[in-house]
Amino acid sequence: MSATSKLGAFVAGLGLADVPEDVVAKARCALVHNLSVAAAGGILAPVAAQWAAARTGGTGARALISGLELAPADAAFANGCLVHARAQDDVYFPGLTHVGATTIPAVLALAEQRGSTLGEVLLAIVAGYEVACAVSTPTAQQTTGFGFRASGIYGVFGSAAACAKLLALDAVQSANAIAIAASFAAGTNQTWVDSSQEWQFEVGQAARSGLEAALLAAAGGVGAVDAFEGASGFYAAFARDADAGRDLATKLGRTWFTRAVNFKPYPVCAILQAPVVEAIKLHSELAGAPFVTASIRLSPPEAHYPGTEGSAPFEDPGAALMSASYCLAVALTEGTVSADDLFRSHEDELRDRSHRIKVIPDESLSRQSFVLDVDFGAAGTRRVEHVGDGTTFNWQRAELEQNVQRLAGEVPEGIDLDVLVERCFADFGTPATSVVDAVINGH
Repeated sequence: MSATSKLGAFVAGLGLADVPEDVVAKARCALVHNLSVAAAGGILAPVAAQWAAARTGGTGARALISGLELAPADAAFANGCLVHARAQDDVYFPGLTHVGATTIPAVLALAEQRGSTLGEVLLAIVAGYEVACAVSTPTAQQTTGFGFRASGIYGVFGSAAACAKLLALDAVQSANAIAIAASFAAGTNQTWVDSSQEWQFEVGQAARSGLEAALLAAAGGVGAVDAFEGASGFYAAFARDADAGRDLATKLGRTWFTRAVNFKPYPVCAILQAPVVEAIKLHSELAGAPFVTASIRLSPPEAHYPGTEGSAPFEDPGAALMSASYCLAVALTEGTVSADDLFRSHEDELRDRSHRIKVIPDESLSRQSFVLDVDFGAAGTRRVEHVGDGTTFNWQRAELEQNVQRLAGEVPEGIDLDVLVERCFADFGTPATSVVDAVINGH
């Protein structure tokens, strides 16, 4: 069997009874987290909102926050942009991919149109997460080195697999959906370097393209049998290695990649989550004492990841949330990082303080590890050393609800995140539309 055939068989054969309870619980947490950061992301996604407002005549699904009626594919795009707007959506570190922002908007858009249940949505989410993680794990580091953005080129598989599951496609049709999605994969990391806005659109497009791939397969569309391992297939094109995905489907249904998905407490790049948390702790410990200089040591791939070494000021908040020096300056100065802070990089104080922070590549450090050194002048110096193991932000419901409370002050008054939590943890037979209702102003 080809890789696409194996992936298709996994998706088509997956049932709720096959999924461990903790994996289903993780899918519920992912639903809450990604929708709660979407509810708090409107300020950062004005272009997607304006685009959606111009898409007249569509029905079947809704834009989050506004409730605007849209065609499912349009809703998937607009909501994908919104979920990712704070860059606070979930992340699968081994695959460098924001799986939730590309999978969940597509699933919910299709679920609204079809009148699906929460149980069907959760099963589809698991199917999408497992496939996207399986496909991204072997080559994410290589493709990123070639300039491709992991969420753009791998996220489409999560969307396609999840929508294939929700549509109840058979094994052959599901394989076709995934194969077609391989030709829809797109996105580069130049957006972080140029302080442009493709970083949002790439994620929205992955959500949309995966949904369209599944619909095309349902209509009889046929994808390449060797879409992954072919001499001109996905891995050959993006990773320069046709054999890279030889074993990509072997762990499906046994490893459960969904368990390894991490969430984010602040609107900054995944690389910077733990450093920002520690910087906030230092701010609290020293009662807001101003710092003189600081440095952050990271593994070379993370220190040199496009945008990490960016220097304020920035033209787009996306570049601000990627910059290690700027995000740490905000955390050390303000004791938090909010969406509003991403627009403040032109302010003299924050800009100047960020210029006092050095980003240093350190070959002795592994990914997700760092050393933060801060000189607080008369208050002394502090060093924080962190060894990442992928579990720091692997939250369960209790930690998730704490983060929801942190976000509550940044969402529109008509949206109650406690209601969102309640509905995402409701019975499997609950209509999926009730989850979407919880993230629409006034419902």
